[in-house]
Amino acid sequence: MNHRRRTGIAKFNAQKLWWQVVIVVGLVGVAAMVITDQWLPAYRLAGSFLMLGLIGAVFCWAYAINRERQWWAIIPGLGAFTLLAALLADALVGTDPANDWVSVLVIGIGAVIIAALLKHWNARYVLVIVVVITFFVGILMMPVTPLVKGILIAAELLLAAYYFWRNRKALPGVG
Repeated sequence: MNHRRRTGIAKFNAQKLWWQVVIVVGLVGVAAMVITDQWLPAYRLAGSFLMLGLIGAVFCWAYAINRERQWWAIIPGLGAFTLLAALLADALVGTDPANDWVSVLVIGIGAVIIAALLKHWNARYVLVIVVVITFFVGILMMPVTPLVKGILIAAELLLAAYYFWRNRKALPGVG
């Protein structure tokens, strides 16, 4: 005879209820940002860090519990951590608009990391295009001579072309 012990707390099924955890943690993160923004303005940056950290962590958790079905969750998870890094870079280099190119390049680097981790070629393809555009904008914002900007943009385009050429068999419509 198989007798199961009953406990007062039902077993949590992360495979089925992951989306509820994402919603609750996301709302907690947004609430932390709103609270610090409205009532604790001296801690506004901490509220933004907390929100992005919680959202990044919960999506990475959702990815980790079922990598095959929830492969997409790594994109908002690491995307939130990328925005957190860009926010940190902005805090470190200063909020002068002349320094915004640093944060833009941090976002591009984050997109490179996300693209490298993705196994689905269609999603990776889109992210590589995002990387090219982001680096293009970041390079244009750099306080360097037009010649240096031109060289960096040419190098970026050559790297992107080489990447697509190396992976041409995975491109849609290319056999």
